[in-house]
Parts: sequence; C-alpha cells; structure tokens
Amino acid sequence: MEKILLKKSYQLNNLKKIKYDHLWGTKGIFTTIRLIGNLPNYILLSDHIKKFNKSIKIFKIDFILSKDFLFKALQSNLNIKKYDHLLRIAINKKKISISLRKRQKPNKKFSVVLKNYQRSLPNLKNLKYKKILNMQKNINMKNEEIIFYNKGKLLEGSTTNIILYSNDKFIIPSKNYYVGITLSYFIKKMPSLFLVKDISLDQLSLYKEIILVGSGKGVISIASIKSINWYRSSTMMYKKLLKVYDKLLKELNLKLIILI
Repeated sequence: MEKILLKKSYQLNNLKKIKYDHLWGTKGIFTTIRLIGNLPNYILLSDHIKKFNKSIKIFKIDFILSKDFLFKALQSNLNIKKYDHLLRIAINKKKISISLRKRQKPNKKFSVVLKNYQRSLPNLKNLKYKKILNMQKNINMKNEEIIFYNKGKLLEGSTTNIILYSNDKFIIPSKNYYVGITLSYFIKKMPSLFLVKDISLDQLSLYKEIILVGSGKGVISIASIKSINWYRSSTMMYKKLLKVYDKLLKELNLKLIILI
C-alpha cells in the first residue's frame, strides 16, 4: 500500500480546509502531476492545469485551478530533500482534494495484464475509478500494468497511454480513451511520427514494440504480454521516446535553477 505523505481537502465554495476525502467514485475529475528536484519542479504543470480546467467546465464545476492554489496547498513541512513524487488533484462540485505520494520507479522487465474493460466517460480522467483500483490490487504496479481493451481493440492502461511501433510510425488508439498529458507532449514534439488507428488485439504480433507513457510511469518498454505470447523484439523507439522525455526533465530542472 502506497504511503500518502500529504493529504488535504477543501470546501469548494470557500476553500475552507476540511477532513480529507479522496473523492474516488464521485462525479468529478482528477489529474496526477510528477514532481522532481529539490524545490520541487512540476512536470508539464501548465498543460495539466489547462486540461484540468477544461474538464471542470464539462462537469459544470464552479472553480478554476491555479498554480498559486497548488503551491500554497503543498506548503507543508514534509522534510523531502529531493522530490520524485506524484501530486494528485481531485475535484467534484463540493470539494477539492490533493495528495502526495512517492513515485514508484518501474522495473525494467515490465509486463502487461489484459482486461476487457472500458472506463465510463473514457475521454475524461474522471473519478469513477474504484473498479480499476480494485484491479490494481491484484498486480505489482512496479513491474506490471493493466491494459484495457473493448470489442477486440486496445484502449489504454490503468495509469498510462499506449504507443505501439510499426513501419517507422508510432501507433495510438483511435478512440474511447483519455489522451494524457505525457502522450500529448510527445505528439506535439513529433507529430509526423504518430498515426491514429484501431489497434486489434489479435494483430499485436505485427508490432515490435509496445510502450507505455504517463506522468507516474514516465516512459516504459513492455517486455511481454504472456497471455497472448507477445514478446518485444526491439527497444529502439522506446529509447528515442525516453531520450525526449529525459531532455524535458533536464530542461525543466535547468530552468528552475536559473530562476533561483
């Protein structure tokens, strides 16, 4: 069980601090931001806030998330010398909650469990997540991920997006999943390399690499999907994406150092 280092909830109408509520299962949304460095630095913070606030409008929640709110909420004596943590922000029409936990560094030999499941309102990162949380209890999140499929088509991971590689193209699913912040970043950086199409479960043998990306996991190369006898035959494009991601982290840390 992950240890929560910080947890706070606020009444939405007046931002009065109240008893912590994780808000899972309620009508609302959440996002997870990776924090690194000494101060810390928030990875792709502006992108997270922009997408969070866009989703808030869809749920007709009367609130606008700001950097100032997050910085003030995170001000606590945590005694963290160097961050590699995950900040979760969740909101519904009555409350907003934040929590902070240590990021689990994924193992190199990462495998996948396939589940026939599609999230409700899949284009949003909504809080109807209890079924997924129960699924995650049955795997080791350090070296396993659950990948969802529906009607024979791959959708997304329980905490990640899926990227496949074939014929010099990154392939991503066409619909019924949430396009996360990390995936969006890669698409913006390399738009000509990405192709959107349905990915059939029974055609995974055509793909040399399956890569997972997300705020928590970073960039991961899947070693195997044993249930369908799939094993990676290359890590070339994984290394390409990892290089781009590592450059992002280094640039953000450098900017922070210059500002200080």
